[in-house]
Amino acid sequence: MAAAGRLRRESVRMQAAELFEQEVRPTEVARRLRVSGKSARQWHRLWPEGRAEALASRPRGEWSSA
Repeated sequence: MAAAGRLRRESVRMQAAELFEQEVRPTEVARRLRVSGKSARQWHRLWPEGRAEALASRPRGEWSSA
């Protein structure tokens, strides 16, 4: 994936982290950010491990399935 695409996806994940901080539920995060519910739930599982840092970009295949 091109660098611009990675940056755009990371930006969405950081927005999700901000919403999780406000205790917004993953289903609402998915709706607001126009992402799949599956992605929002995965991010929500990872989020407590390191807050926004847990959602930072990493090479493909390095996402934890928590």
